[in-house]
Amino acid sequence: MEKFTDYYSATTLGCGNNNGINLKSGCEYVFKSYYRLRCEGENVYRLFFVNKVDSTGNCRAEKKGDGFKICEAYAAFSPDKETEEGRCDITFDNLKEKEVGLGEEYFSDEFTFTYKKGGYMVLTFKVCAECRKFIPATNESVSTGRIFENGKEIWSDNFALRPAFIGIKKDKKKTVGFWGDSITQGSRTGIDKYEAWTHRIGESLEDDISFWNLGMGWARCYDAASGGVFTKKAAMCDEVFMCFGVNDLKSGGRNAEEITEDIEKACALLKAENKDITIHLLTVPPFNLSEYEEAERKKVNEYIRGTKGYFDIAACLEYDDNGTVKAEYMTNSEDAHPNGEGGRVVYEAFKHWRGQTGW
Repeated sequence: MEKFTDYYSATTLGCGNNNGINLKSGCEYVFKSYYRLRCEGENVYRLFFVNKVDSTGNCRAEKKGDGFKICEAYAAFSPDKETEEGRCDITFDNLKEKEVGLGEEYFSDEFTFTYKKGGYMVLTFKVCAECRKFIPATNESVSTGRIFENGKEIWSDNFALRPAFIGIKKDKKKTVGFWGDSITQGSRTGIDKYEAWTHRIGESLEDDISFWNLGMGWARCYDAASGGVFTKKAAMCDEVFMCFGVNDLKSGGRNAEEITEDIEKACALLKAENKDITIHLLTVPPFNLSEYEEAERKKVNEYIRGTKGYFDIAACLEYDDNGTVKAEYMTNSEDAHPNGEGGRVVYEAFKHWRGQTGW
């Protein structure tokens, strides 16, 4: 995989693929996605795409997307998600069309775009499906996405053709990645509110630190330990914070020993790809777990608390004794994903941790 983190990450949103959509034969599709960016003004941008599933959602990790054709692509600024202005075409090898190959990893050309704080970068892609096609997508987004089929807007909880990385040509000191599941991605927080703990951390960092949100719904540590595209993206960072375990316990059926082995394997793979990378482990956050799963979570966290440079996200969200999520930090009584208030509490704890560790 060609390294693209020479560019500066433009957004704090997670942009991985954990699912996919099937395009109908003979239909024309338009995909729109909306992003708040870290940098104002005119900048040179470049997009990187991966036509594969990163980690296990309703699809298996590394599942390749079918070949398809991008007929048109452009970026525009929107102040309100309704109107668009300042359109600029996005090309691929100086062509307005792009034949995307099976499972291909590909770049756009550089393009110049002007962003104003409070608004959105809108990325639009038109795809013509000559036959039924599978395209990787995400169903855990916390930003606006729209799909049009033959000119008519359709509802979907999966959003395709979101770049894996939106890059700015800009000087930076380092790229820091936050690598994990939906809790890292910020799922269940308000659409376009950017109130998850990762969004808050990313927005608070110095201007010369590039922040890449590698969180993705349903992600599991055993996929992180597989050495696939999900791992290779994390290895491009100079520093990475790893937060896995909930899905391994809850839907993956893994025990503490297996999870800690996967953590060690994932770390070894990162080091093999990038010997200079710095790795921080995060404790496994509390969730809606069975008694057995909760006991295994505590074992994993005991292991993580014995590592150097860890951040204790679990301590921010759980009661001291029983590991139950504090209700005021939950999405609702049935869903323990941290809400906006939970995001604020974790962010404040991270800020304190950063002051103590000198990170």
